[in-house]
Parts: sequence; C-alpha cells; structure tokens
Amino acid sequence: MGACCLAEAPLGAWVEVFRKRQLLPEVEIAERSLLAVTLKRDLRVADITARRALSFGITASLGAGEQYDDGQAFAVQALQEGFHGVRYLVRHDPAQKLYGLALFSQAGTPDPADPRWPAGSAAIPDALVRDAERLFGHRVLPTP
Repeated sequence: MGACCLAEAPLGAWVEVFRKRQLLPEVEIAERSLLAVTLKRDLRVADITARRALSFGITASLGAGEQYDDGQAFAVQALQEGFHGVRYLVRHDPAQKLYGLALFSQAGTPDPADPRWPAGSAAIPDALVRDAERLFGHRVLPTP
C-alpha cells in the first residue's frame, strides 16, 4: 500500500514540498503545478490533530519528527482498523496551523491518463509565492 499526501490549503502543500529550502529557483516554481482535489465520497480518516486522539495514546510527536517510522507504523495500524487515511499537522509549519491528509491506496506512481486521477492542475499562483515568502521566508530567485 501507499499514500497520496495532500494539504488542506495550498500553503500547506508548498511548505511540505519545499520544506526547509529557503532559496528556490524561479524555473522550479514554473515547472510545478497546484492540483485541487474534490473527494467524491465520504472517507473514514484517523484525525491525529483532534484533542480526543490523546485518549488513543496519540501526541503531537507522532508527526513532528524527522523520521517517519512511527507515523508509518501508525498508518499501517489505521489501515488495518479500516481507516481510509490520516489527517495530520503539516510537519514543516512551525506554527502548526496547516493540515495534511494522507489517503491510503495502492502503491505506485499515479497515471494521469487514469480517469480516476483528478484533473485541473494550475500554475502556482503569485499570491501563494508571496505568502510563502512572507510567512516562511522562502525566496524565489529570478532566472538570470
């Protein structure tokens, strides 16, 4: 099994892709796109951001470390318990205000020609770049 990791807000996707890198070539931003996904059915998701998760032994450290072992072990357990995914705090947002969603599926590279794959990707909006610069200190370097 694998997981498709999404963010609930474009800024969450940005910070998870670029992480700690602060200087980003403009060409790299131009080569990427932003994909909006609409889920067409209800999913049962383990929300490890909920305060109630503490009663199941979940703490913020599950998704906060640099190693993914504990988070992956939790995901396997959640899958075995019938969950379709995990909602979590985006680890590269020090303010912990952005949310991610890992949806479980078959492992492998998605085929964009598959009709189940969402369409509608768009260029990275300038407003998103400005927000990333202002809030996280990322800097897009112009092409010489």
